Amino acid sequence: MDYTKDRIVAIVRLAVMLVSAVAGGVGLTVDSDALATVALCAIALITAVYSWWKNANLTEAAARAQEYLEEIKAGRNA
Repeated sequence: MDYTKDRIVAIVRLAVMLVSAVAGGVGLTVDSDALATVALCAIALITAVYSWWKNANLTEAAARAQEYLEEIKAGRNA
C-alpha cells in the first residue's frame, strides 16, 4: 500500500472540499468531483514533468556522467 499516494489524494480531496465550501459561501456553485479530478490531473502532470526533468540527461556533461556511473556500477572502473 502506498501511503504517500493515499495521503496526497486525501489532502487534495480536503482542499477541494474547502474550496467548494468557500465558493458555496459566496454564492458560487462548484462541482467538487470535477475540481478534484482537475487537481489530481495537475498534480500528476507536475510529478511527471519533475520526474522526467530529474532523470533526463539533457546536457553532454550529464550524459558522460551517466555513462561513468554505469561503468562504476558494473565494476569496470573502480
